[in-house]
Amino acid sequence: MAPKPEEKVAEAAVPPVADILYAEPGRHTLLVPSQGSVHARHEIEVVARVGGVIESVSDAFVPGGFFKQGDSLIQIESADYRHQLTRSESQVATAAASLAQEQGMAKQAKREWRDLGTATANDLFLRKPQLAAAEAALAAAKADRDQARLDLDRTAVKAPFAGRVVETLVDIGQFVSPGTKLARIHSTGVAEVRLPLTDHQLSLLELPLGRAIDNGPAVRMTANLAGQQREWRGQIVRTEAAIDPNSRFVYAVAQVANPYQGEAPLINGLFVEAQIAGKTYDDITLLPRQALHEGSHILVLNEENQLGFRDVELLQAVGDQVWLRGDIATGDKVVVSSLGYSREGMVLSPNPLNEKPASGLMLGDKAPESDDVAEQGAKGSTASAQGAY
Repeated sequence: MAPKPEEKVAEAAVPPVADILYAEPGRHTLLVPSQGSVHARHEIEVVARVGGVIESVSDAFVPGGFFKQGDSLIQIESADYRHQLTRSESQVATAAASLAQEQGMAKQAKREWRDLGTATANDLFLRKPQLAAAEAALAAAKADRDQARLDLDRTAVKAPFAGRVVETLVDIGQFVSPGTKLARIHSTGVAEVRLPLTDHQLSLLELPLGRAIDNGPAVRMTANLAGQQREWRGQIVRTEAAIDPNSRFVYAVAQVANPYQGEAPLINGLFVEAQIAGKTYDDITLLPRQALHEGSHILVLNEENQLGFRDVELLQAVGDQVWLRGDIATGDKVVVSSLGYSREGMVLSPNPLNEKPASGLMLGDKAPESDDVAEQGAKGSTASAQGAY
């Protein structure tokens, strides 16, 4: 008499949802991240070549002052050197007169010896030693005059290049002697940045180690300056002669021409992030970092939305992106969400985060220009040396 249990139809299992991105492999130029501080191509200490009291200084002779090549920064009292030049010119005139007199006496001695009817004569009678001594005395007097003129010119301390004053060490009215340090200055024509590179980063660059670099890779540098993100473009010009024994880094040197032109100056000491244009590869896929599993494979859904594993090669990671090469075709559905459990063949419900591409970039397409490499794959990411593999 008991009632029969109601029959219940089992509900169909709903596959778990997974976020996917349609892969778009193409030709890309790798970006190698690094960072460093800016310094001038030339930075020197200006020293006095002559002694004396400083009579005047240039308006640019202050920390931060700009000057042009050949500008006089300091004027040392020159009266003593003008007097010395006058005395030296007098000695030149005296020596020239003595030489002329000896030349006349030598000619006369030669005529007298010829009148004696003899074909040979000794040097002393012909006054050759006296003539040589007079010529040497004139040469020495001219050298003293030239030295006095040079010392007079050196009382004006001139800039050897266009640049900027870093620090002043003397001021007007101060007595200086030869060798006294006057100031520290640096050039403003070219700025340099030392960029540390790991061995793996070197493998991604076209850098001829141990040889001169004729046309180095392009570099984009960025930094926050005056509350704004600034950007400068440069080029790798050389690598340093030795590997750093402590960090095992190789340092590449990037140069930026005319760093004080443009909207923002590239000031000495500024810390910049750099992205160096590396090698260009075909069939490179840019994916979020979470798409890579265990550093060697990705998860891909087939036409039936069944999960599969693909082995890939990690070329580098920049910010939140990884640059992968391997068996990845245009339109492949790559899983980018975190799965608590995954096994090959399991069915998932795809949630596309981008549109399916119509076609991929074919091999042989033109590679991007090196000056624009920083725009590829770096959207919203900040490059750092620690982020490179």
